[in-house]
Amino acid sequence: MKKKYETDLWVVGIVKQPLLKFIKKPTKNDITWVYPEYPYQFIADPFGIWKNNKLYLFVEFLDYRQKKGMIDCIIFDKNLKRLSTQNVLKEKSHLSYPFLIEDKNKIFMIPESSKSGKTYIYESIYFPSKWKKVKEVIPNTPMIDTSVIKYKNKWWIFYSLPGINDRALRELHIAYSDSLLGDWKLHQKNPVSNNIELSRPGGKPFLCDNQVHLPVQDSSKTYGGQINIIKILELTPKNFKATKIKTIKPNFHLRFADGLHTLSGCESVTLIDCKRRDNSSSRKWIDWQRRLGKVIPLIRKIK
Repeated sequence: MKKKYETDLWVVGIVKQPLLKFIKKPTKNDITWVYPEYPYQFIADPFGIWKNNKLYLFVEFLDYRQKKGMIDCIIFDKNLKRLSTQNVLKEKSHLSYPFLIEDKNKIFMIPESSKSGKTYIYESIYFPSKWKKVKEVIPNTPMIDTSVIKYKNKWWIFYSLPGINDRALRELHIAYSDSLLGDWKLHQKNPVSNNIELSRPGGKPFLCDNQVHLPVQDSSKTYGGQINIIKILELTPKNFKATKIKTIKPNFHLRFADGLHTLSGCESVTLIDCKRRDNSSSRKWIDWQRRLGKVIPLIRKIK
């Protein structure tokens, strides 16, 4: 039997609508689409910051020829004209989901690095290109898609964990702290959710009517199929209660309409990513390129 190739390819959309307006009535027209340079590359997991009338868009960049994610920053002017792209963070293991936090006039990032078995907070030393590790969030914990918000004088972090039976897609965990770089304590009811439609974080938490709302991924039909918004009715170290209030379907792009798994507000714009499932057998040649890239250095060492 021939191997069936199915490749997830992602692009990012910058929607010219603030988040709360987008959630109420999403537009499909006024979107700037951001594509990778070459086939069998993708960009996903968008988070952004405006500085000096420029949008700094942080994304996971992945090339299937290496199949290891890294963090890129794409810079746009105030009219969303693309100015430059640069890699800003690369590690030995896979990186994705570059969640950004501004606190006390400093900028921090918590990228997903679950393949390494650890999760770090990075501080911007020279924005946007230079970052340093300043704290491991919870020792030896491979947190997935960590999403942070400050609420009622506490910091709250929402995340998933790897494991069998799609654990990463169906469990929601919470930790809390008095400060971003302080000690994090686990919520007493972890996992607070065990539902593949309502658990894995999918973007930046936000406040509406003084209640925390969290975008979560719905992977019931396909990985990253759509976003559900949950409103958190009760959030304390001992209790958690939430309800789904909205579904955002992946119908913004004609070609990339097979999934949507990140929703992130950024002042006047909203950031999304959309997926296309590619079934072309061309992927096998990409895999061969990756294997050759690993073998050739070994052959050179033997010589």
